[in-house]
Amino acid sequence: MGFKRLSKIVFLLTIPGLVAVFAAKNASAVPSFARQTGLPCSACHTMFPELTPFGRQFKLEGYTFNKSGAKYPSVPPIAAMIQLSYTHTKQSVSPGDLPDNRWSLHALTSGNNVLDTPQQASLFYGGQIYGHWGALVQATYADDSGAPYMALDLSDIRYANNATLMGKNLIYGFTFNNAPSVEDVWNTTPAWGFPFASSNVAESPIVPIVAPLIFNLPAQVGGAGAYIYWDNLIYVETALYRTTLNGITAPFGGGNHPLDVYATGAIPYWRLAITHQSGANSYEIGTYGLSARAYANYPVTPDANNYTDVAFDAEYQHIISNQSFSVETTWVHENQDINGSVLQGLSNDAYGYLDTYKINADYYYRTAHYGQFGGTACYFTTTGSDNAALYAAPFDPSGNPDSKGEVLELDYMPPWHHYGPTGFGFSKFSLQYVIFNQFNGTSTGASAYNTLYLLAWFMF
Repeated sequence: MGFKRLSKIVFLLTIPGLVAVFAAKNASAVPSFARQTGLPCSACHTMFPELTPFGRQFKLEGYTFNKSGAKYPSVPPIAAMIQLSYTHTKQSVSPGDLPDNRWSLHALTSGNNVLDTPQQASLFYGGQIYGHWGALVQATYADDSGAPYMALDLSDIRYANNATLMGKNLIYGFTFNNAPSVEDVWNTTPAWGFPFASSNVAESPIVPIVAPLIFNLPAQVGGAGAYIYWDNLIYVETALYRTTLNGITAPFGGGNHPLDVYATGAIPYWRLAITHQSGANSYEIGTYGLSARAYANYPVTPDANNYTDVAFDAEYQHIISNQSFSVETTWVHENQDINGSVLQGLSNDAYGYLDTYKINADYYYRTAHYGQFGGTACYFTTTGSDNAALYAAPFDPSGNPDSKGEVLELDYMPPWHHYGPTGFGFSKFSLQYVIFNQFNGTSTGASAYNTLYLLAWFMF
């Protein structure tokens, strides 16, 4: 396919996507926040969506800070997003894995070059609702399930206020959301950890086919929680979740995007973090986790499985006027009591474990005339107990779920930020390369899953 023809296809497909967005990843940086606060995006983000200390404060206080001090926004805080991407994989992507709006550059003859236009399009309510109530609610069009769909994406509605405890400031709040850790303000947890975007058609660098349950719960559960943050030192949160299949939490589900996880009963989630800020430096160390009971093959499984995920995380940031450097790391351990899968013939063993570990470092430099640029280097690994039935082909025949590799990403934000009657808009361009040193138990041939990913990310 010639370049001119390809450019015409991209243009023609982009325009309807933009119209649909305005007429109607996940992101935490939305221009409606900038319009509400009157602040540039660099006040809340190093390179969106990674948060600065001020950005974390804004979120903890319920997305309610505004430049006018009013109790409610004069204009609804609506924003929109569209992502256009290109994926190249060493191993061909099966035509059956390419949903309706995927356009292969080789007409699916090789299947390893995929243009995704759009990969995702979203509409946001991002900002103050009334008084101390605020929200980040995202509705998304995508087709990563095998067919196009509209769904409620990661969403967080919260009430927050300030008080004094032992002579120190206390932020307290309540959150209603649809993913454990989506309410978190550190970029170490599953909902907001790096990478902030990745290919829909290639294997994910951080959440491969095998992953602890906490990575697979967004829009599968809904719940409510309470949190406190005392003296910029101690953060404590507890929450309870349940399935979005039915009942009071059903509105938090993914719409016509089918559930992959069917949890039964309440899922408790906890979060504890110790933080410190000194000049340009900020530090966080913490733990989080959950305990869940979920069906192996709902609704025909005779019993449910039990999962306990316990994680530890840490973050360091150094931010000066036009530069930032961040390091984030997290380790998640999952204990599995999966007798339900054994009874269904889906597992050889009733007990097992999974561990995931990730560490990434990024550096960004901002200029007035040339925009902002930088990049991230990440190492990731997943290890676990062998289980031939649970981790079937194309895994290692022994059922070894281990994977490890690196992610290298370059990001550029051009100086296209504009401020006028409609407020801020911005763009981000990313070049990402995923390297697998081991893939689901085998090192031989792991490089076949290496992925080159280009992303154009527009916010309005």
